[in-house]
Amino acid sequence: MVDATSTMGSRTPSGVVRRAPRHRQSVTRAFTVGGAYGFIIASLHADGSLADINLIMAKQGSTLRGMTETVSSAISTGLAHGVPLTTYVRQFADLRFEPAGMTDDPEIPRALSIIDYVVRRLALDFLPVEDRTALGVLTPLERAELAAGSAPAPPASSNTPESPRFAPFDIPVQVSY
Repeated sequence: MVDATSTMGSRTPSGVVRRAPRHRQSVTRAFTVGGAYGFIIASLHADGSLADINLIMAKQGSTLRGMTETVSSAISTGLAHGVPLTTYVRQFADLRFEPAGMTDDPEIPRALSIIDYVVRRLALDFLPVEDRTALGVLTPLERAELAAGSAPAPPASSNTPESPRFAPFDIPVQVSY
């Protein structure tokens, strides 16, 4: 039987849609990329796996806001239909367009675009280090460990129902229910 509870590699069985629960936990992260300010709201399934995302940028009706809402809707729809997060990271990491540049995130100091930043942030938060290494999405510390000849240390959490893949952030975040 196919495990439909993970967005980290397993696919939802054909025809099965795993929608985000009506009441769910979410993690909100504020960020800046090249001076543009926004939010990523990552909603979680009960097992801690990624259910959907919302990107909020700029003012309502702006091109940037429309683009980020469209991308977040497309990613969320794909996740509900079993598209692994790795597919989005592989497709959208290194996508280059403005705004781009320095971020306020020490784990991702530079981004080639808002979408590049978002998929890298999601990868760091929801994918195991092995998958991220294969995708080339590592923190500066993990890159330094790899350059020194040691493999990046896997995160303390594991992907089990008792210990979901999503680990709490080390920085203040807003959790809403």
